Amino acid sequence: MINNKISLSVLVLTLGIVPFAHGKNLIHPWMVNIPAGEFVMGTNSGDKAAQPAHSVKVSAFQLAKHPVTVAEFRLFIQDTHFPITNDCDDKLDKNWLSGPTSVGTASWDNHRYLKSEYQPVTCITPKLANAYVDWLNDKTRGGYRLPTEQEFEYALKANSTSRYHWGDDADQACMFGNFADQSGEYFPNEQFGASYVGFIGHANCNDGEPYISIVGLYRPNGFGLHDMESNTSQLLGSCYYDGYQARTEQNMDINQCEYISQRGSTWHYPPQPAYDRGRYKRAGWSPGAMMGFRLARTTQSDVQHESTEGFKQALKKAQHMRLATRAMIPSAPKNVHLVNLQDNAFELRWQAHYDGRVIGYDIYRSILPNAHLLGGYYKEHYEKVTSVPHTRFSNNVTLSNHGGSFRVVAKTNKLASLPSVAAVHYDPELVTIPGRFDMRSVATLTNVWARHQAATKEKPERFYITTVSHLYEQPNILANFKINVKKTGWYTLNYKGSTYQNGTFFKLWQGDNLVAEVEFDSNIDEKTANRHEVYLEQGRHQLQISVKREGFDYWSLGWLEFLPSKN
Repeated sequence: MINNKISLSVLVLTLGIVPFAHGKNLIHPWMVNIPAGEFVMGTNSGDKAAQPAHSVKVSAFQLAKHPVTVAEFRLFIQDTHFPITNDCDDKLDKNWLSGPTSVGTASWDNHRYLKSEYQPVTCITPKLANAYVDWLNDKTRGGYRLPTEQEFEYALKANSTSRYHWGDDADQACMFGNFADQSGEYFPNEQFGASYVGFIGHANCNDGEPYISIVGLYRPNGFGLHDMESNTSQLLGSCYYDGYQARTEQNMDINQCEYISQRGSTWHYPPQPAYDRGRYKRAGWSPGAMMGFRLARTTQSDVQHESTEGFKQALKKAQHMRLATRAMIPSAPKNVHLVNLQDNAFELRWQAHYDGRVIGYDIYRSILPNAHLLGGYYKEHYEKVTSVPHTRFSNNVTLSNHGGSFRVVAKTNKLASLPSVAAVHYDPELVTIPGRFDMRSVATLTNVWARHQAATKEKPERFYITTVSHLYEQPNILANFKINVKKTGWYTLNYKGSTYQNGTFFKLWQGDNLVAEVEFDSNIDEKTANRHEVYLEQGRHQLQISVKREGFDYWSLGWLEFLPSKN
């Protein structure tokens, strides 16, 4: 992580990157000819902002091979002395990032993610992007502009029809872009205690890039373009509205509309579909340290300028240096499991690691019996109990009568792996109905993680399940409980929970029988509503909660209460 007070000139020399000699303080953009074509823009499912799918014809044009870099943008600032404000938001802590209205103190050449002249320039506003375009056109008469949203999606897809430009497998993302991945989980873990587990998730691959990377480090798409789908988001030359309904010419006036389109995900998010959209509010939103831009041009040409060739060579050197020196964490140990020796004594075993850098293993034991079900930073729920050398692949361990779990971490001289999958010995409690129970009683979870908040002077201890439901993926979320119903009959159900959407919140199943579709109303206190009636059979059963959301949602569920019905 870079100290914001380190000057960029010192940083560049520290990294061994020497800016190339550019002629006349100008770098001509590295442009790619994009052929004319027709494609299907948008989708008919998921995010309504990207609906409906519709056919679009695109004329031939040029698009920059990569976003505008710090090196290129610096020449503009040096030449024009364009006034820069220090209000860019580069916040990062345990709770990740702040919202678009948060005002920071960073700028394009002084923010926490900046480590190379060859990264995309960020902290960009529409005013800054257009000022750069005007300056470049004044110098070159090149007719540069920002791409339209139609051009960007067409160029990103590059004649592909798959979910991502490379195919449908998110775990291949690390070859094609800088997304949230294993490095994106590990380094914010260690530096801030931030975790994607139980939040938005991450790709199951590793590229060694936890934050903004140098441009062009990954494989290009079918048109030879880099960083179209990842690394930083990019401002466009189109107005943004939810949905692709017809708009008037006045509505689409880029100088007048309230929201401006942006495309491309960032290092902070797992791969998003090629039709994923974003927006930037012209007034009221602060610039962010993950927002950049890319150039387009209506005319095509095969001419390459001397300054472009010089930039290419300097970029290539920077890329090679980064690839040779970036920190790669080892993979997590595999096949971790427990063998019961007697009572609460076990032998913990795992598979030998193939990475020759591994010098040993750290063994972590759960602090809470159900820690294997909890999301967030694993060291909040596990404590290290011992370390063993790399020649050992087992260790004797013990658990309390309440049970628990173990995780194993592989170590190198400087780095460690993410924790292994938990090796679990845990018998969840039997919940008695009538009564109230919270999410500490859950037996198993699917597609969701639980959360735990320790008691404070102001608030009691809390267990709950929560997640962000993505716009384009709505997995069926399941939470199972072992219950003992004392008497067959009707019960009144109250609960503590919330969701962004009114209407059906979750379904309740007793075994294979659907016993209730439970609704949420933001105007009703569901903890005392007494409006949900559930019929339950006597005896021991499995009670299952299922949640299936549509579109974006951020929901949580804390406890359920079943009381004998008075009706």
